[in-house]
Amino acid sequence: MTLEPLQTSDAHSYWRTFVAGRTDLPTRDLKVHLDRFLALPPEDQRSHFSVKRDGRIIGTLRLGPSEISGFSMEPAFAGEAAVTLLKAVDLLRAGGATVITGHFEDVYEPAFTSLGFRRSFARMRMEAPTKRSAAVSITLQPPEEAEVLGLTAFLMQVYDGHMEQQHGIHVGAEEEWRGYVAGLFKGDSGQYMPDASYVALEGGRIVGAILITHWMGMPLVAELGVSKDHRGKGLGRGLLQASMHRLAARDEPRLALYVTIGNDPAIALYRKMGFVQVGGESVTARLEG
Repeated sequence: MTLEPLQTSDAHSYWRTFVAGRTDLPTRDLKVHLDRFLALPPEDQRSHFSVKRDGRIIGTLRLGPSEISGFSMEPAFAGEAAVTLLKAVDLLRAGGATVITGHFEDVYEPAFTSLGFRRSFARMRMEAPTKRSAAVSITLQPPEEAEVLGLTAFLMQVYDGHMEQQHGIHVGAEEEWRGYVAGLFKGDSGQYMPDASYVALEGGRIVGAILITHWMGMPLVAELGVSKDHRGKGLGRGLLQASMHRLAARDEPRLALYVTIGNDPAIALYRKMGFVQVGGESVTARLEG
C-alpha cells in the first residue's frame, strides 16, 4: 500500500472511491466533486493523496501540515483504514507535526481511535422536505448586502458563550466575522439565495436571521440565529418556515443544514420541522504529540 499525490489523470477514480466510502456527503454527484477539485489552485490540489494497492486507488485523504481530512476507503478495503492512517501520521510526523487534527466520518472512528486520536466534537447533516405554509405571524424582510455590519454584530451576539465556541466554532475578532458574513453574500459557502433569506427587525435592530445558500446541489441553512432576548418565542421556527415556503415555491424539494452534536435545543427544533439525520456524523479529533 502506498500514499501518492493525486494525479489529475486519476481524479475521476479518486472521487469515485471517496464517494463510495462516505455517507455524510452533501452530494454523491461525481461531477460536482471533480469540478470542485479542478477549480482548486495547484497547491491545494497537491494536498490530495491517493491510497493505492497494486496501482489501484482504494482510498483517499487530504493532508495539511498537521491535518488529515477527506478520508475515505473503498468499502472492500475498509479494514485497512488503520494501516492507511498510520502511513499518513508517519508522513506528517516526518514533516514536523506534533498535534494532528483529523476530520472524518464516524464509521472510521475506530481506526483513528486505535492510533490515539480523541474526539473533540462532531456535527451531523440534516435534511427536510420543503413545504408551503401559511404566512408566519412575524414581520420578515430579505437581508441586504449593506447590512453586513448589522449582521456581524448580530451573529457575534448570538454565538457569544455558545457551546460551539468551546470547539473553536463561531469565534474570532470582529474583522474575521465581518469577512465571514461578507463571504456568505459573495458565495464563499455556495451561491447566496437572497429571496429565501430573511431578517426579523425590531426597532431597526436585527433580532433574528436566516441565510440560505445553494451549496453542492441543494439549498443550505448557512446561518440561523435568534437574539438571546427573543428566544423561546417561535422566531427560529418562523424563520425556517418562511425559507422552506419560499424554497418550495421555487421547486427546491429539500433543505439541508449542519448542527453540532450536543446542541440539543437546535436539534429538537429541527426535528420538529421535519429534519432527519442524513449519513454518519462528521467527527473532528486530535492526536497529541
